[in-house]
Amino acid sequence: MSDRKSGFIAIAGRPNSGKSTILNALLKSKISIVTPKAQTTRERVNGILTANEGQIVFVDTPGIHRAKEGGINDFMMSEVHAALDGPDLIWYMVDPSSAIKHEEVVIELIERTKTPFIVVINKIDLKRSINEAPSIEREVTKAMNDRGMKPLAVLKISALKKRGLNDLMKLTWDNLKVGPFHYEDEDQLSDRPTRYFVSEKIREQLFLKLGEELPYACAIQIEKFQEDSKPPRIEAVIHVERDSQKGMVIGEAGKKIKEIGTAARAEIEDFLGLKVFLGLNVKVLKDWSKNPELLKRLGYDLPQKKKA
Repeated sequence: MSDRKSGFIAIAGRPNSGKSTILNALLKSKISIVTPKAQTTRERVNGILTANEGQIVFVDTPGIHRAKEGGINDFMMSEVHAALDGPDLIWYMVDPSSAIKHEEVVIELIERTKTPFIVVINKIDLKRSINEAPSIEREVTKAMNDRGMKPLAVLKISALKKRGLNDLMKLTWDNLKVGPFHYEDEDQLSDRPTRYFVSEKIREQLFLKLGEELPYACAIQIEKFQEDSKPPRIEAVIHVERDSQKGMVIGEAGKKIKEIGTAARAEIEDFLGLKVFLGLNVKVLKDWSKNPELLKRLGYDLPQKKKA
């Protein structure tokens, strides 16, 4: 009988705490997009790590926040709740520059799960984070103690520089049980289709190339993916909510959309390991982020409201 372990680990925390960065570091592949802007991640992403010790399915989640109810925010928080429903372990990621008033919403959610968890204080490669880490650690620990919560450990790491990850992984394996693998292919890194990753690479460039608010009004839809073409042909639509936004994404004489397309194509080619043709179009889908039917059409299926 195999003594290899298996389990699901939810990676949870505030926006920009490093959830996607640590997943990419451990899988040695960029399956979750990363940008400096908060709330880049909109959906759960399963990342599969198969090693000598066994198999871990990491669940990267959108940043936990107290946002206005309705629309895309409801979808994002439903993704968080689904990820926290029954994992074997939770990694609670903390940015040292955060404040306890912002962390309380995360602590509340973790408390409800009754799931074992590890507090992971990230970004200790930054000088300011080294100075801020003791303060947030004390405040988070106190808030958890007040609720009768006790983490398995509080670890300090740098996901970006891959410092402290060995200790985190050892503790994680120690707290998982022997069990069957959830995915038979030991080389598989995710359960998402290729189209998903292609759309995410495009969306990442919108966050990197556009202003502060505009990327949040954008959604990607892959209209055509001809894998048998040489090179493979990808046609994608960038949906925005207003005409003014369309002009901003296209830019003067089409310069901005060309810049986005060039960068996105390079990321897609690096991810797929082959050359591709990428065509981008921009369309207005009025107030898509607030409209349940349009959200569903774009792949963001809102949770059903419970009847009173």
